[in-house]
Amino acid sequence: MITLIRMLATAWLLSGLCASFASAADSAPVEDTMAPLLAAYTRAAKPGEDLNTYGELMVSVLQRVQRSYAQEVDIRILTGAAISTLESLKSESAEAHVIFKTAVNAALAALDPHSRYYDAREYREQRTSASGSFGGLGIEVDMSEGLVRVVTPMESSPAARAGLRSGDLIVRFDDQPLTGMTLSDVVSRMRGQPGTTITLVVRRPGRGDEFPVSVVREIIQSQVLRWRMEEDVLVLRLARFTGSLGALLDKAIKDATATHTPRAVILDLRSNPGGLLRQAITLADAFLSEGDIVSLRGRTAGNRRTWTADAAEQLAGLPMVVLLNGASASAAELVAAALQENGRAVVMGQRSYGKGSVQSIMPLGVDKGALRLTTALYHGPSGRTVQRTGVGPDIELVAAPAAQAQRGGRREADRTRALPGADEPMPPKARVEQSRCGPAKSTDGQALACALAFIKAGTIDNFVTALGSVGLPAR
Repeated sequence: MITLIRMLATAWLLSGLCASFASAADSAPVEDTMAPLLAAYTRAAKPGEDLNTYGELMVSVLQRVQRSYAQEVDIRILTGAAISTLESLKSESAEAHVIFKTAVNAALAALDPHSRYYDAREYREQRTSASGSFGGLGIEVDMSEGLVRVVTPMESSPAARAGLRSGDLIVRFDDQPLTGMTLSDVVSRMRGQPGTTITLVVRRPGRGDEFPVSVVREIIQSQVLRWRMEEDVLVLRLARFTGSLGALLDKAIKDATATHTPRAVILDLRSNPGGLLRQAITLADAFLSEGDIVSLRGRTAGNRRTWTADAAEQLAGLPMVVLLNGASASAAELVAAALQENGRAVVMGQRSYGKGSVQSIMPLGVDKGALRLTTALYHGPSGRTVQRTGVGPDIELVAAPAAQAQRGGRREADRTRALPGADEPMPPKARVEQSRCGPAKSTDGQALACALAFIKAGTIDNFVTALGSVGLPAR
């Protein structure tokens, strides 16, 4: 009888993927790369009818990775990472689907911080969070050295009312350490039935002790886009990029211009963590009448494409400012780069996060979840990618040290296995202390005050001159 390992190794060989290693000379025999992984998988998984199913799925996932990943992949590195993780498990320690998930995510973690496998439940939650409502805390998070970092709490959310801040590190849930949890695991734990309570143990930059924060879950309705008039300036605050953004933007501008005639527009993308690529393109295109928006550059033809603006333009001719900070990431950076490099907007704030990679969601079959895989880097109209180095502001706003500490300082370049990216962006044309731009109700509002002051001044030189002694030389 042919063993499972030999059957799957043979299937891998017949796929012809061994030819796509970096070079034939560097390629180990296929059996040498797959057979040890499959042996470790069958040892760690409990016997059962799913054993073959998930073994075959593991081969399929690795095939997709090698075929579609943004860069050349050495499967030996991925299988080595998976084997190392599986060897630490006891024999027959869990069901096949659990061992499969453990192995695949260990392999994907060797690629970059953003590629991962979603099981069926996680895949459903991922789709729901992209466009719907859910029971949760109202908080954007990412992983930082095994801890959960608060990117931003949504305004008026349970998390915001409980006092959580951008930059806070969550070290435990209900006294359970986060050791071994993935970001998806963490998000799933934070979500739950409205009315239930979760206690987070928090470590805050600048504060020596860890402290508990109890948060009651509520139905979270994503407030994607909000608008208001500041005198005669339209301020558009975008929380993230979802599937309904185009219609929301059209309605916001229609409502705003029905009773007001704005003389300028501020697009506030601070702490926007990104979202859907297509919606970022839609937003950038709304404010452009010509020029390239973005180019995807991946290894496969399907992951190489350039989008160009059409002739229609919202609020054409109005001066425009885009506000960024260190937590503005991914799709937010794409929009900022497109508007900045086409000369449509002045970018103000702090250098953005630096996530210039694109992830594709690849469903794996009914109840088998999906693969989230980095398939390309995006490049702005100038040809530069923001990966690792971010979008540099035209006018850098220097925040008070306390505000900088509150945000936290980690960026894409600080993450383990972050993909290589671009050179440093152009230095800012001016630097100003944002606290001197005028009165504001909060530190967060000082950046908006600076944007309004710049619009009144009309040019960067006039803006810096109007601030007098607080203008700082560009670095």
